[in-house]
Amino acid sequence: MGRKKWALAAMLALASPLIAADAAAEGRGITGPEAVSVMRSMGLSPQLSTDGAGDPLIRFMTGDLHAFLNFYDCREGRCGSLQLELALDLENGTSLQTANYVNNRFRYVRMHLDDEGDPFLQYDFEMLHTDHAAHLRSQLETFDRLVESFVEAVAD
Repeated sequence: MGRKKWALAAMLALASPLIAADAAAEGRGITGPEAVSVMRSMGLSPQLSTDGAGDPLIRFMTGDLHAFLNFYDCREGRCGSLQLELALDLENGTSLQTANYVNNRFRYVRMHLDDEGDPFLQYDFEMLHTDHAAHLRSQLETFDRLVESFVEAVAD
């Protein structure tokens, strides 16, 4: 590779994190109020607040269960990564085998147990380069189906 091509490749490699950050700032993420609007249209009763880092946090209901929409990779109010989270307070907790079953069966989902064996379900997804409203609606619908399977798995 010639000296000029090498220098150009090096400059592009160094600039790529800056380009990604600029892309998020240019509207390639979603805001808390935009997410609330989508969730209201789905009847999820969202309540917008902020987390400890100052990023949006939305509490909502899926079925009869309380859930959260956590925002990550935020810049200037737009966030490129989201996480749906739900916890169950079970009388006797659940087992590590159940957690392993859920973690092995469902892609993009993680199940954790607290010190009492109560399960937490987390579902991560990106919001870059997409129709934000349609993508969030799709992810919330997928999460709702996952929650049904999750509740069945831990209830057995």
